[in-house]
Amino acid sequence: MTPDQRPHDEHADTHVPAAALPGNFRRHFAASVCSNLGDGMVAAAAPLLALSLTDDPRLIAAVSAAAMFPWLVLSLPAGVFIDRHERRNILSTSNGVRAALFGILALSIVLDLITIWLLIVIVLLLAVGEVFFDMAAQAFLPSIVDESLLERANGRLYAAEVAANSFVGLPVGAWLFVVAAAAPFGLQATALLVAAALITSIRLPQRAIPNLGHHDASPQRRLTTEIREGLRWLRAHPFLRLLALMLGAANMCHMFAQSIFAKFVRDELGLGPRGFGLLLSASAVGSIVGGLVGSRIARKFGAAPAIVGAYVMFAALEFLPGVVPQVWAVVIAGVLMSVSGTVWNVLTVSARQRLIPSELFGRVNSVYRFIGTGTSAFGAIIGGQIAFHFGLRATYLLSGATLSIVLALGAPQLLVLSKRYASNN
Repeated sequence: MTPDQRPHDEHADTHVPAAALPGNFRRHFAASVCSNLGDGMVAAAAPLLALSLTDDPRLIAAVSAAAMFPWLVLSLPAGVFIDRHERRNILSTSNGVRAALFGILALSIVLDLITIWLLIVIVLLLAVGEVFFDMAAQAFLPSIVDESLLERANGRLYAAEVAANSFVGLPVGAWLFVVAAAAPFGLQATALLVAAALITSIRLPQRAIPNLGHHDASPQRRLTTEIREGLRWLRAHPFLRLLALMLGAANMCHMFAQSIFAKFVRDELGLGPRGFGLLLSASAVGSIVGGLVGSRIARKFGAAPAIVGAYVMFAALEFLPGVVPQVWAVVIAGVLMSVSGTVWNVLTVSARQRLIPSELFGRVNSVYRFIGTGTSAFGAIIGGQIAFHFGLRATYLLSGATLSIVLALGAPQLLVLSKRYASNN
């Protein structure tokens, strides 16, 4: 199948002011808020738990690598699975399985059975569920939201995700970890069960349910065939292919420092668990702003300059904490990085949802995420080695230098292709 090379619908913007987001989206939104609140608590508590179990930056980074490794291994077959099965059921089942795993983790902490190796294994299994959930969620949204409202819907989801995850969940999770180490993980188990119930309550019209009947014979042959279809489609689409490659580089480099951030905060900045949680949540302000204004920025300046400008910020801001290891510098870098990252996500996710045909979305998006997110596992492993051999600050400096090279090579083509495929008319 040839990639859909049509630009955005010329009439899409005329519907945005009058149309309201549907009731199904509100249920999906509520489920996202609920689960992301728990995600934020876990995002603060898990690095603190790892730091309490070992001081070796390589093992601390291995926890982050475990969280990203399934994206490298499962993205491609997961995409086929998502195209073969009803996406609403995948979302609710993924949340239920993750809830059980978080319950096991909380119980192991209470019983004092937790070790760094057990933590790595549980994080790895949790990440498997996250792969299916995240990919199915992006494929599910176009079935409950009109194409003309995708930017608005994605913007609301990202803003709510960051508000619940970072602005509330992170400081609360760090505080709860100090009070009772198992509490953030137990609360997340409960939150995921509530989110699963909300998703199950969504009732789709028959026209919005994908036709899954064509996956009927030779499952093993069809699996490899359909993975190749996704690979061919993305390879033939220059804009999405370049976005995937540049996102992969950005995520890999960002994980150099992010994988050992808890140790950087403690050893370089001299902050404890509560300070760590507050520092993480500071960047939420930027992400909330980015989620709310991402589509407006695209309309005002054009999607092409907004996408390229976001990547410029990715490269430049990595240097700041490495050069100036002070709290204020980390906060500024985090806030601006979050604005840029959320603008990038709102625009590029909406572009994928618009450009990839619905019947191929799971397969093509799985290839995109394989490249764009799977590289984070390598970044975490590399970051642990950099920190161990060259120091914590070197992770930021090498990240910024690498991204500057990627930007110099890719920005000219990205600007041209963004104008062709992602311009708002």
